[in-house]
Amino acid sequence: MNKPNLSILTPESTLLFFLRTLFSTIAEYAVYIPDLGDVIILAKEQLVSLVERGCADSMIKTLPQLIARNIVNSLNPYDFDYPEELNALYVSMTGSFIATLETALYPDEPVLPEWWEAPVPFAISSRGILRLNSTAKNLLGSEVEKLNARELPNQDEFIITLENKFIAFKKLKAGIYSVDDCTNELNDAQEITWWAAVGQAWIKEIENQGGQWQKLDNPPEGKSKTFRACEWQGELQGYLNIIMPPRKKAPAKKVIPSKSQEIPEKITPRKSDDVITNIGPQAMALLAAGQQREQEHLL
Repeated sequence: MNKPNLSILTPESTLLFFLRTLFSTIAEYAVYIPDLGDVIILAKEQLVSLVERGCADSMIKTLPQLIARNIVNSLNPYDFDYPEELNALYVSMTGSFIATLETALYPDEPVLPEWWEAPVPFAISSRGILRLNSTAKNLLGSEVEKLNARELPNQDEFIITLENKFIAFKKLKAGIYSVDDCTNELNDAQEITWWAAVGQAWIKEIENQGGQWQKLDNPPEGKSKTFRACEWQGELQGYLNIIMPPRKKAPAKKVIPSKSQEIPEKITPRKSDDVITNIGPQAMALLAAGQQREQEHLL
């Protein structure tokens, strides 16, 4: 009997494919471990019955709904006298495998791949729990295992923030990831992004003032002082040449004196004859009488 390719058997596979794969193995029972809910155990005869009743194209992951509708009933692993001696074909979010029915008694313990303890950081997501191999624990710490596996993004690659750390996940297969600490790389990227934004703001200001700029590999020839050497962490990246339009001389402002600074009009002193001419007859009579009294007083 050819060894079946269990890697293509997933919760999205049909019940007919599940049955065909089961017949190609030494297993007598079919077990589905959903990411949430009870483990489902079916005998071969039960799978055959489901296929004959029109459920051949139903996906394995719909078994909980079929059981809820009483179309089929799941077997209880505790009803078997010797579950460790009975083989079953398992389908879970992390892959398919053949093991004894005893494994169904402990569904929260994932079946780890043979290469699990390779010197590479791995994580496995099973039934809402995240587990790390020893290499990943030494690199990231066990705090990562406190993450809710059900809340992980459904993407091939993503980054999780945890206690000021950035942890990169890369899916290797369903439910199994390689993990890495990318904190330093992301911090550097954020620093580069900040200075890039500063540079763009400066260039925009230059353009708004009518200036031009050039990126140069070498400094301009001559005595030009319009270029700046651009370095990042001590390494020369090139030169930035800035050409600004000549400044226009502003016209001289006309000074308008305030009222307090206004120059008073020139007052021309009057001559004594002019004063006498402007005195009327009454004032002259009073002035003459005054002069007469003053003379009598002197006598």
